[in-house]
Amino acid sequence: MPMACSTPPNSQFKQNAKQIGDQLFGHLAKREYSQLLKLYDKRFFERITPAGWADSLDKLEEKVGRFQTLKQTSSSVQHGFNRNSPATTVLVYRVQYDKTYSIQKLTFISDANAENMRVVGHYIDFPETN
Repeated sequence: MPMACSTPPNSQFKQNAKQIGDQLFGHLAKREYSQLLKLYDKRFFERITPAGWADSLDKLEEKVGRFQTLKQTSSSVQHGFNRNSPATTVLVYRVQYDKTYSIQKLTFISDANAENMRVVGHYIDFPETN
């Protein structure tokens, strides 16, 4: 009986992405930008340099205060969505700072085995408050 290749369940992709997300926000909280930048794929830096991204994160902290807490609010996995990666995983977080909160979306790419996962997108949004 032939064995079929099987992709890990979506929960494995989400779990692996969460581990990297936890590392990323841990480095962010400690302002360990050199370690944080290692988690991003080179494609992330096609529009901004690593030094420019670190500077942006530093300026963000000056504006909204220090990182306080993190809560994952949603996640998704898509297979075959990106021709450069067999799987794309997205995690959305509510990130609390001293002065306000943000919604941050991390997009990860990986191989079909949920390995070699890297951040290719990091979107930060500050919802308007009244």
